[in-house]
Amino acid sequence: MQRQNKLLLMDTFFFLHRSFHAYPIDLKNTLGEHTNVIFGFAQSLLDSISELSPTHIACAWESENQPSFRKELYPKYQITRISMDVEDERIFGEQLPKVVELIEAFNIPRLMEDGFEGDDVIGTASLLGSKDSDVIISTADQDMMQLVNENVFVYRPARPPYIKRQMFDKKEVKEKYGFDPIQMIDYKALRGDPSDNIPGVKGVGDKTAKKLLEQFETLEEVYKRLEEVTLESLRSKLENSKDDAFMSKQLATIITDIPMKFDLDSCVVHDFDASKVRELFKRYEFSSLLNKLDRLELLGEAFRKEKKENVQKSLF
Repeated sequence: MQRQNKLLLMDTFFFLHRSFHAYPIDLKNTLGEHTNVIFGFAQSLLDSISELSPTHIACAWESENQPSFRKELYPKYQITRISMDVEDERIFGEQLPKVVELIEAFNIPRLMEDGFEGDDVIGTASLLGSKDSDVIISTADQDMMQLVNENVFVYRPARPPYIKRQMFDKKEVKEKYGFDPIQMIDYKALRGDPSDNIPGVKGVGDKTAKKLLEQFETLEEVYKRLEEVTLESLRSKLENSKDDAFMSKQLATIITDIPMKFDLDSCVVHDFDASKVRELFKRYEFSSLLNKLDRLELLGEAFRKEKKENVQKSLF
């Protein structure tokens, strides 16, 4: 990373669901309000800013007003995802407006577009943001690897004790998965993705998908040169699942050209009133996070002083 600007895009719902399962569901303040999701997200937000030192930040949010185009294309999309029970859903849902309140207190833009998933919002924001900034996508979602390029990186947060934090550039993606970032789309088109119920090619697993990509590079080339697949049983599987394979590629492709507005200047990290955040932390009794907020506030004071000085210089 060599640019002066560094934009951090938070895969918000990844952090919200991780927080719900990582912290006790009976975590409450003295008013009886559930706080496990709010606390986990607040801690992740502060830690991300501290660890990554972004100059800009934005939070992606899922569309709530209409179904994703993927579900319209394939009604069984994500049908295999485990749903929360009614009570867990209620406890999770009642904390979402409070998370929004926290994001607004930090003066962080919340990016959302009807009919698109948070992944697509991140994909589009990463493309728009990378014109003037390095971009870091904070998530553990494998799908996001397809967005990695010279100016876009994926940061996988640590999950002690098993998973260490890691920053993925193009080289890191190649080393971990055995193919280039953009080929993640073709990989999922061939192998499928059980977590999202993307069918792929029936009977093709991880090793076979990687071998096909090594030989043909893209799904289109696989079918264009199908006669070069020497193993008859594999060629038959590919022929029988052609429609599913190309539909799977559509499902796996993160959209990067949503007609959405994105203003980098509105995403400045330290442009917020710390007293508003402090009041929320006190309300929810997040005493352990106050020191982290204090450190962030000191950085914010330095930022605002520098910004003021730059404005004054520009006037003369």
